[in-house]
Amino acid sequence: MSFTWFRPEGPLRTREQIAREVHAVSLARGLDELATVIALMTISTEVGTGTGDNRKWWCPANDRVPATKNFPHDSKSDDNRSSGYFQQQPGPNGEPWWGTPEDMMTLSRAANTFLERLDDGYSAAANSPLMAGQFAQRVQQSAFPDRYAEKWDEAWTVLRRALNETPTTPEVPMPVSGDPVWLEDVLREALGDRLIVEDGWQTRGNGNGENGTDQMGPIWGVMIHHTGNDRETVAGIRDGRPDLAGPLSQCLITPDGKCHLIAVGPCNHAGRGSYPGIPTNMGNTRLIGFECAWPTIRPDGSYDAAQRWPDAQIITMRDASAAVLKRLGYDSAHVIGHKEYAGASQGKWDPGNIDMGWFRGEVQKDLDGFVFPGEHPPVDPAPGPVVPPDYAKETWDQLRIEWPQLGGRTLVDTVAAIGAKLGIEGCYDTKATK
Repeated sequence: MSFTWFRPEGPLRTREQIAREVHAVSLARGLDELATVIALMTISTEVGTGTGDNRKWWCPANDRVPATKNFPHDSKSDDNRSSGYFQQQPGPNGEPWWGTPEDMMTLSRAANTFLERLDDGYSAAANSPLMAGQFAQRVQQSAFPDRYAEKWDEAWTVLRRALNETPTTPEVPMPVSGDPVWLEDVLREALGDRLIVEDGWQTRGNGNGENGTDQMGPIWGVMIHHTGNDRETVAGIRDGRPDLAGPLSQCLITPDGKCHLIAVGPCNHAGRGSYPGIPTNMGNTRLIGFECAWPTIRPDGSYDAAQRWPDAQIITMRDASAAVLKRLGYDSAHVIGHKEYAGASQGKWDPGNIDMGWFRGEVQKDLDGFVFPGEHPPVDPAPGPVVPPDYAKETWDQLRIEWPQLGGRTLVDTVAAIGAKLGIEGCYDTKATK
């Protein structure tokens, strides 16, 4: 493994955090701790640095696969075209051997792919570092097959420490269920005056909720759409069209960067489709929809599929998505395009020419606190003067002492004496009257 850059702050995750996340994937697949250990042996071999307690596991991007840099990473490598914790790579002609760049750079997805390919007979390695390394090698096909076994002890130590620190259940936020009545507050904080709240939004939805209600179910994340017309109106999204009743999404984001909050309940925006983590055909009740007014329609009804999105619109799409995901406790993997959910079932291609991998990368930067060009980081107020603990006593002493250099007068008496000398009515010198 050859690293070319490390993030100064260090790895994205500790070894224990990585172990817990990988073990959560193992549990979800019905596997045991041994499967997790084989995966951790692989990670340590592929991306580990340091020795002993100072050892670290990294998530490198690779300049030879530029899309990997769109996702959270803490390092870079120039090891062929390999990237991520498992150093997975595309085929020689770009074939998705290990999935998309996002799959390779997302720990849970990369671990799932590794464990999916782990031989069912791996349990034979229960007490054998050598055999465990061989099972790892069958998946990885490394040029250095003997190195995996060397990480047996480290993998077990890290996993046991990780599982003793927290429960073995997956570390995921509690799902937020029901209508997102918090949308106005969350979007206002993120967007300021870019948010326009439409009358009646708090009671608007299509009425087709989950479990016989008119409410949203557990909210999985955000779906990005384009309207097919950059002149789309609030009324069009609110009321729908002849073939599809409104509301068509919770929000409409216009080319000028304004976000119109239109509805709170389920909306007719996702329709038929599926995506990992979202039950089939349940996008309307599991996803908050952002309809984005794009592209420009020419007089003859045609449009430019390569039309550039307005900066103001993209920025609001990013900020609004990040705000919702922050409220839900999710990372940028929970914002998807309509085409990723309904491309196969409905032939959808929205949001147009936006690369959703790139967009998720921008949303993640926002979630991580990145300061984008033109933004200003919060400035801490300048510290005030340091007041000594005996400040009040010192002040009182200064006022009441009869100072020799003032003729035995206090400060107040001195001011009064000066006033008397100047002929100011009511002022007198206490020493002159004695």
